[in-house]
Amino acid sequence: KKQSGTEAYAPDADPGVLSVKRMYAYFRKYGYDTICMPASWRPSRGADVEGSDVDEILALAGVDEMTIPPPLLESLSGLESSAVTRKCSAESDAAACVDPNFTFTEESYATYWETDGCGKDKLKEGIDAFTTETENLIKILIDKF
Repeated sequence: KKQSGTEAYAPDADPGVLSVKRMYAYFRKYGYDTICMPASWRPSRGADVEGSDVDEILALAGVDEMTIPPPLLESLSGLESSAVTRKCSAESDAAACVDPNFTFTEESYATYWETDGCGKDKLKEGIDAFTTETENLIKILIDKF
């Protein structure tokens, strides 16, 4: 979203949703023994749109597992059951996958990584947040003991 300057997407067109769906389809097509488990949720249509807090969750309904925080579980529990439909299916998503099976070499991975701005940004965000929280915990422990 940051790169495109777009603040809102239809849930099924959200870049994060599309990325997870692509990974899910790839893992299923090539038989990877792994679980696809999205865990970071943003309102696709914008934070000011009622019900948008669960857009991405609903758009990925059917993936292997999800990590969903309590406030979003509360939002989901208020929905009519008809609002939740399977959007991901191992069989049909695998059949629709057009990505070739590939194995990364160090060189091909480096080339790929350089083109993945979202991956680099999110990794940096995660590492920075983890580092900050670790430093906060160390300070708390030092002050306490």
